[in-house]
Amino acid sequence: MFRRQREWISASEVAEYAYCPVAWYQGRMGARPSGRMRRELRAGREMHRAAGASLSRSRLLDRFSGVLRIAGVILMLVSAVGWFAHE
Repeated sequence: MFRRQREWISASEVAEYAYCPVAWYQGRMGARPSGRMRRELRAGREMHRAAGASLSRSRLLDRFSGVLRIAGVILMLVSAVGWFAHE
């Protein structure tokens, strides 16, 4: 009967897989990048870098919109208090 040997996956491999499953798989299979593959890896790294930058901008804009929402609520409350006090 065929018994499959158990392979352990480290936490760093899980993180690598979460970052890019293709790169993890290629590394796991022992792939050595050829000239074409090196160009594709560089392009892939650039795509990951751009996606990360976009995500950072998105988080920053989300925080800024939260501050603006709070400021808007405060202005509405001040306006309502001023309107009631003026009557």
